[in-house]
Amino acid sequence: MVTKKIKSNIVTVLALAALLIQTGCSTLGKSVGLGTAIGAGTGAALGGIVDPGKNGQYRTRNVIIGAGVGAIAGGLTGSAIHESNERDKELAYLKGKESQRKSVEGKNAPSLQQPKVEAQWVESKVVGNRYIEGHFEYIIMEPTRWEAPQ
Repeated sequence: MVTKKIKSNIVTVLALAALLIQTGCSTLGKSVGLGTAIGAGTGAALGGIVDPGKNGQYRTRNVIIGAGVGAIAGGLTGSAIHESNERDKELAYLKGKESQRKSVEGKNAPSLQQPKVEAQWVESKVVGNRYIEGHFEYIIMEPTRWEAPQ
């Protein structure tokens, strides 16, 4: 037979697992959320292990304090890791861009010529039971094309 305490623990573990599964680390909010959830769970577990006092009288207090401290530490860690990952992505992008610029520099690379576009104003009109307000229509007269290197 499953006791009330075991049911409560199972519900807590399932809720925490669902939270961890749903959160990824693609945005700052998700990174902080995941860090907070992991920190709170770890802190609560450690709080439950720490000196429960005579007859377990301090166990609940320890779990709550552990969860709070763990959540704060986990949130800060998640934020720091996310910012570090974003900085690394930006540096890799800039390094690749610089590398690409250097590989093209000094070589006669072709470039694209701008297309020739004409704008025509279409007056407002009524077509059947619809009113079409006046607007510009843009027509590509000459498409973009490669320009020979010089």
